Amino acid sequence: MLRRHRSESPTRLRPAELAEAAILADLAVLVTVLARLSPFAGLTTVVGAIPFAVLSMRQRTRAVVVAFWIAVVLVFLLAGFGAATQVLVMATFGGVSGRAFAGGWSRRTTVMRSVAIGWGTVASLTLGFLWLFDGLRELNLEAARVQWTGLARLLDGAGLDVVVGFLDPRIDWMLEHWWITVPVFQLGISVFLTVFLDRLGRPITGRVLRSFGPVPVAPPAATVLADSLIAGTGLTVMTGPNGAGKSTLLRAVAERAGRLGEPGGTAVIGQRPESQVIGARVADDLAWGFDPAPDAASVAGALERVGLAGFEHRETNSLSGGELQRLALASALLRRPSLVLSDESTAMIDPAGRATVMATLRLLADEGAVVVHATHLEAEQRFADRVLSL
Repeated sequence: MLRRHRSESPTRLRPAELAEAAILADLAVLVTVLARLSPFAGLTTVVGAIPFAVLSMRQRTRAVVVAFWIAVVLVFLLAGFGAATQVLVMATFGGVSGRAFAGGWSRRTTVMRSVAIGWGTVASLTLGFLWLFDGLRELNLEAARVQWTGLARLLDGAGLDVVVGFLDPRIDWMLEHWWITVPVFQLGISVFLTVFLDRLGRPITGRVLRSFGPVPVAPPAATVLADSLIAGTGLTVMTGPNGAGKSTLLRAVAERAGRLGEPGGTAVIGQRPESQVIGARVADDLAWGFDPAPDAASVAGALERVGLAGFEHRETNSLSGGELQRLALASALLRRPSLVLSDESTAMIDPAGRATVMATLRLLADEGAVVVHATHLEAEQRFADRVLSL
């Protein structure tokens, strides 16, 4: 819901980046959790790295970082520390490989850089954790000893006691000198993972990207027009058939203006009001994102101005479509936005609700906000200071 986002700037994630990061992180989490139920959990590191590679090819590095933190928190809660470290490997190698695929690096360059960056990152963090947390280190070393003991018994039972006698002192040495063993072991895994991911990931990411399509970018003409709308005054009603670019232009305006959801910033009201509600009660929904929360008189005043007087304690799931849309307007009123973008916000509500929405947009414009309203309905042009036809 755009009207509640914090400001967007070149250093902040765009809504599309955040949504894609969340979706692909969830996919990596699903792969990791399902793998815990199979005997091939290690191989899923390759599969789980592919969503991060796709994200790295399409979006900025900060989107990959956000996806990593989403995935690592969820996996830690669902499957524990070991699975969370697996996500670290997925994100690191997937992110580097995605950049390699997008940049057209050769296989040799991809492997060398991925190993240098991925192994350096993972090995450093692993050693740091093991140095700092004695209990965690001892737990992992003891788990390794138990696994070797079990394997040694199987080998003895199979008549391979000579192999056990050869390996046993060497295993003890590796566990005692874990600060050498761990990075060397991870180096081997890194080379294998990078080569395998390069062979498997390139064709898969190519197919995925063709399914996704290109990252949507506003055409230059839309950017120029967006700047003129931001610098305008009053209420502009934007008309045009489906596919003419009304929503694209509004997105360009929102991105250029920034400060989404901030007091005095940009408010966006969409076509489907049910997608704009977060709070269980009307008052909770209006207070969402404020620090400190608005006082009761301000909330009551905003609701009264949109025809929802006394609705503070109503549950939002009991409101009609028109009431939900007016709730979105009340949220905008509380924030006193300088720019209001309405993307066919009257399309899904009845005539009475439509009239209230348009009257409120007109009121916001009269109070000094720049209002841009996209619509198919010719009757709404009478509220406009100017009409833009696409």
